Amino acid sequence: MLQLTCFLPSTNDQTDRTGDIAHMLQTQGACILGPGLYVVSGLDMPDSTTLTGMGGATTLLLPEDLSSNYVVKLGSFCTIKDLSFTGAQGEMERPTQVGERHGILFEGTATPKIRSNQPHNSIVSGCFIQNFSGGGITCRDTGFRTTCSIIVSDCHILNCGAGINISHFSEFNKFTNVLSEKCRYGCVNNGGNNVFVNCGFNSNTTGFFMDNSLGQSPNNSHGSAVGCTFNHSDCNNGIAIHAMGMTAGYMFSGCQIFYSKIHLENCKGFIFDTTNYGRKVEIFIKGGGLTMFSNSVFRHPGVDSVRVIDNDSVKFINCFTRDGAPLEV
Repeated sequence: MLQLTCFLPSTNDQTDRTGDIAHMLQTQGACILGPGLYVVSGLDMPDSTTLTGMGGATTLLLPEDLSSNYVVKLGSFCTIKDLSFTGAQGEMERPTQVGERHGILFEGTATPKIRSNQPHNSIVSGCFIQNFSGGGITCRDTGFRTTCSIIVSDCHILNCGAGINISHFSEFNKFTNVLSEKCRYGCVNNGGNNVFVNCGFNSNTTGFFMDNSLGQSPNNSHGSAVGCTFNHSDCNNGIAIHAMGMTAGYMFSGCQIFYSKIHLENCKGFIFDTTNYGRKVEIFIKGGGLTMFSNSVFRHPGVDSVRVIDNDSVKFINCFTRDGAPLEV
């Protein structure tokens, strides 16, 4: 009979299992976690290893007495799949800012001039992540090489400081079928060439946030969001997409925005194409350069829903109201 030497059962208590998991990854190259609870604090995955569980039946808990840390940090060519991550058992208030307790961390030491110590491509799939003051998934300082990125798919992130937290200088990451909801920020995207496909950023205080207002994001936030939803931000009074000082352009295509606002400040090259705008969508643009809305449908016509200050390069092309009338701005 075949015996799984890489299977680690749960003790279902508060015993810290970080060392046990690390040892199995180091010696076996893989660790399969059974159903139950595993307390984990700062697990650094060795390169080319796989950590997997039994879906929602396997929970990794970051000890609640740690003010900062992460559950798992990815190395190079690592795989994480079918696991549940939590920073607190039971109810936790929504964070009011992004803290330093993270679920999954993808981190290097790259700077705009130095490419050293960057982790290489890794995969995260099928995970449920909740209750972290920092990022459910945090990427930072991995640089701008295409070989230093993660692919994330089929994950649900709930009640974090930022569901997806690309906090600084991390490029070419790809997120597909990720639902990030009820977080302070559904996504902080302060890195270039990051792509979001078929993702949902719903019921967050702010859905999608990009900030280079002080020049703190050296590679800006150029990239794309395709087929994504931005709905019900902050009890229908919040912001779906908030960008400041982003001048390298961004593409939103085939998206849906309801009960949420768009705020762009000193941005250039933003394109919103084939988008459906529903109730309580207000557009505020201040400064910057070309911003284009094209081939889109708006529920509410007129100037009450669009406000532009100090920008003569805002274009509405082939846009209509739901009754087929041309949009009047």
